[in-house]
Amino acid sequence: MEKIAIIGLSCLFPGAKNPEEFWQNLNEQKDSISSVTIEDIGVDPAIFYDPVKGKPETIYNLNGGFVRNFKFEPTEYNLPPELLASLDNTFQWSLYAAKQAIQQSGYLGNQAVLSKCGVILGTLSLPTKASNQLFAPIYQQTIQPAIQELLQEKDFHLPSLATSIKASPYNAMISGFPAAMVAQALSLSNIHFCLDAACSSPLYAIKLASHYLRSHKADLMLAGGISCADPLFLRMFFCGIQGYPENDISRPLDNTSRGLITADGIGMFVLKRHSDAIRDGDNILATICGIGLSNDGRGKHLLSPNSQGQILAFERAYTEAELSPKDIDYMECHATGTLLGDTTEFNSVETFFGEHQATPLVGSVKANVGHLMVAAGSVSLMKVILSMCGNIIPATINVTDPIGSDDNVIAPKRIVINATKWRGKASVKRAALSAFGFGGTNAHLILERGEKDND
Repeated sequence: MEKIAIIGLSCLFPGAKNPEEFWQNLNEQKDSISSVTIEDIGVDPAIFYDPVKGKPETIYNLNGGFVRNFKFEPTEYNLPPELLASLDNTFQWSLYAAKQAIQQSGYLGNQAVLSKCGVILGTLSLPTKASNQLFAPIYQQTIQPAIQELLQEKDFHLPSLATSIKASPYNAMISGFPAAMVAQALSLSNIHFCLDAACSSPLYAIKLASHYLRSHKADLMLAGGISCADPLFLRMFFCGIQGYPENDISRPLDNTSRGLITADGIGMFVLKRHSDAIRDGDNILATICGIGLSNDGRGKHLLSPNSQGQILAFERAYTEAELSPKDIDYMECHATGTLLGDTTEFNSVETFFGEHQATPLVGSVKANVGHLMVAAGSVSLMKVILSMCGNIIPATINVTDPIGSDDNVIAPKRIVINATKWRGKASVKRAALSAFGFGGTNAHLILERGEKDND
């Protein structure tokens, strides 16, 4: 099976508007988590805050990863600027990231190539700030009378969501339309759709994009994931399931961590058949050797990961890549910081990699930027690619009591808590990364980068 080359990438992550800033932040061991503000959620968060976990309609955690100070230029695309200016960040971030990734690949403006380029984007089917604004009149018509009756106050009125920009009806189509908008705005092919595989969405998107390339239905593909849900809605949800840590600090790969920190952002990658990338002299950042997908099937609970499903994803990835786990120098874990999730992943890695006597270095980027939900796999992939290109594995921050023991695959000495020079076993660097989502959507991707690949 032909390998797939990654020849371009882009991102909007907390504290970073491009890969260069993201790489600098990783090398500086920057924690890009911050407290939610009025501007982030449109209301004073103190109204809903209660430090006691478990109370309904309250939030007990105020930290998150946010994309701030983003400036969108609507005149740069092949669509009416007034339309683009009225769109939700889900659309604007997608357009920005797609254009930047194509530009880095060297094909921006090459219509002959772009006409054969598709786009697959992982999106989260949850309300956004703009979609809430669009439906606000309906909420007011249906909810306001009920509240007036409950309070016995006929003069009670819900606040209106005033804005200087007219809400676009496209903002109701956040779960399916962003990919189509990207394709139209950048004159791409008619291969475009969105998917939701939870936290594994970007890797599922890359797997499907690889199929389109190998079947020659496309010659170039954009794939990635975006997380842009309404911050208050998302925070209420995760407080409701008690997914946040009570002390506001998420520590993936640490025994003391008791929760994750949600975050916003997008990561996008340009993919091409490896043989074509070699032929055309493209800048090959990394090469995808194999991707294993699986689902937990009938498990304990929707939110309870299953080790058997994760191991199946491992097995499928290494079978497709025709590699052994012993070939892997570094593995970026899904590791969100939740006790159940990290423990299950730990057991999966111990079982599968232990059987092969494989002991790669391990780490997790979520301590730096938070958990980007359906874009989480994009952040992990971005980190690994930049690490390969930079020959440095950045530190996993916030680890004070590392999980595992010296006899485990994930042993304290294998967790990269200090920046480490890449020490490959051969002339080719090889790495792997995992993404495990709600409902048991599992993915494991294997990358390599040879000495002859471009810098």
